[in-house]
Amino acid sequence: MTENLKYHSILGTKINVTDMDKTVRYIDAHLEELKSHYICVSNVHTTVTAYRDPEYRAVQNGAAMNIPDGKPLSIVQHLSGEKEAGRVPGPDLMPELFRLSEEKGYRHYFYGSTQETLDALKDRLSEKYPEMKIVGMYSPPFRPMTEEEDREAVERINATKPDFIWVGLGAPKQEKWMANHEGRVCGVMLGVGAGFDFHAGTVKRAPKWMQEVCMEWLYRIGQDPKRLLIRYLDTNFSFVFDLMKEGLKGKKGIDAGNREKEWAADMNGTKWDNTPQVPAAPIGKHGKPLKIAMIGHKRIPSREGGVEIVVDELSTRLVKLGCRVDAYNRYGRHTAGKKYLQYKGKEYHGIRLITIPTFRNGKLNAIVYSVLAAFRALFGGYDVIHFHAEGPCIMVWLPKLFGIRTIATIHGLDWQRSKWGNFASRVLKAGEKMAARRADEVIVLSKNMQDYFQDIYGRQTRFIPNGIQRPERYEAEEIRKKYGLEKDGYILFVARIVPEKGLHYLIDAYKNIKTEKRLVIAGGNSHSQSYMEEVEAMAAEDPRILMTGFVAGRVLEELYSNACFFVLPSDVEGMAVSLLEAMSYGNCCLVSDIKENTEVVAEHAVSFRKSDTQDLQEKMEYLLEHPEVRAAYQEKAAEYICGKYNWDDVTEQTLRLYEDGITR
Repeated sequence: MTENLKYHSILGTKINVTDMDKTVRYIDAHLEELKSHYICVSNVHTTVTAYRDPEYRAVQNGAAMNIPDGKPLSIVQHLSGEKEAGRVPGPDLMPELFRLSEEKGYRHYFYGSTQETLDALKDRLSEKYPEMKIVGMYSPPFRPMTEEEDREAVERINATKPDFIWVGLGAPKQEKWMANHEGRVCGVMLGVGAGFDFHAGTVKRAPKWMQEVCMEWLYRIGQDPKRLLIRYLDTNFSFVFDLMKEGLKGKKGIDAGNREKEWAADMNGTKWDNTPQVPAAPIGKHGKPLKIAMIGHKRIPSREGGVEIVVDELSTRLVKLGCRVDAYNRYGRHTAGKKYLQYKGKEYHGIRLITIPTFRNGKLNAIVYSVLAAFRALFGGYDVIHFHAEGPCIMVWLPKLFGIRTIATIHGLDWQRSKWGNFASRVLKAGEKMAARRADEVIVLSKNMQDYFQDIYGRQTRFIPNGIQRPERYEAEEIRKKYGLEKDGYILFVARIVPEKGLHYLIDAYKNIKTEKRLVIAGGNSHSQSYMEEVEAMAAEDPRILMTGFVAGRVLEELYSNACFFVLPSDVEGMAVSLLEAMSYGNCCLVSDIKENTEVVAEHAVSFRKSDTQDLQEKMEYLLEHPEVRAAYQEKAAEYICGKYNWDDVTEQTLRLYEDGITR
């Protein structure tokens, strides 16, 4: 492994010092390296068993990760000085990775338990995580398998190409099975024991309060006293006794040896955990790492809009540079509907998430959020407060009043968007004026917007466009199963379904074109229900038009990877993230000729006159009739866009703005 998590030895078993968020981030970042290796989910029972059985201890310590499932393990680590120690229960880790997999397209195989449990598990997971890929399940016989049976099982697993192999055989059997199959299967193995039963609904889990006070074992005894009573009484009391016994041994104890080796390695300039040396963090005015607040997005992680993507990408990179970042999330449902689950953690990729309660009323939601977030941020000890979008900028004056450096990013001239009424438009315009007059720095995403602020307010701004990174392209697999789509068989639109995106022009133009290629509209509603209904009615008149709703993860990646060409017919834009993404996948793109679009694409895409349905139709027909023209644009699109717009450059430029003017 290029980077191993820190561990603390408990009764000879090396238990990682980690928490849920750190564990999920580590697995996600190192998934390719973890594949074919195994992860143990340790508790008191497995730790005592390993203490008594050196062979099983070697299995535990041979794992790529050994995470603390049981609360007593994290308590012991805390008492030993590991203040960052947390708890990572296997049943709680599963949904975290399931949610991540819906976004990233990871594939899952389940090995163990009974067929009835697996069937129930599949039904429940399919309902709760509709985008999750369950590629296989197998209930092995409750007896030792022959070599031939085992070989067939391995072939069956590898044929499905899983990223994660969940193993539910119970300890210590599952850990031994994983160790014996290390290097033989293609996914990362995780032993989660009763996790299958909990998520299948066949066994009820202990209430949260019992888990927190280390009484989950008592609840489990009540469920299955015949099997668990002797086991838990034995291992629980042995755990306490063995810890005391080893503590009395001092430097001769089983854990002291591991700690001495860690210390000796540190003295020689190397660390067992191979943690990379982090560059010196940017320093704030109090001599501590720079502390930043992000205000203005709906919530992260989320793809609800371009602002959310920008805040996510920027904050994640700032944290990696050593900054402390708090993101002020807005309370409320996903704009695309209740079925899209939201991230529930308090930390994400090292970013602290602070949720601001607001009204459910969409018209008041953003205003109340901006006021409350700004007041809350006054007490956060921030060096910089970074406001995103015009509306939230109406509160720029408040931190300025208290001498806090304020940065405002104007993602677009939001008051021009037709979804807002007169009152909302006036508030947005007021936010724009406040940013121009009060913010220490104003960031804009286009040269056109830079000219606007200079002409209207006499305000100099900083042009820092959005970034993009080169993606991996995928074959049409999920979209073939789900929608019947094939490579080059459709024209693609990806954006929120709101009037300013100009989707009605696209549908009108497409209806007049004779083609077998479908029009795929990928996007959800965003506070424009009447427009959404209008678009749905228009689309229903042509069976070639497919509306997917909000999409993310592997489905979205496949849509970008296999489109004939991409269309963005906007009337108003800031800097369209979907356009950057489409070009990064090597798509031929057709965009309206507003300056915010033409600045981005330069000569590397086709444009049509804004709001002109006839011109749009003619340009679409031209691209459909000339595949060699499409191919010429496709050949250069990715190289151009990924070379010009880079998230690391965006982060570096933004960080310089943060640091300028901070008195240390």
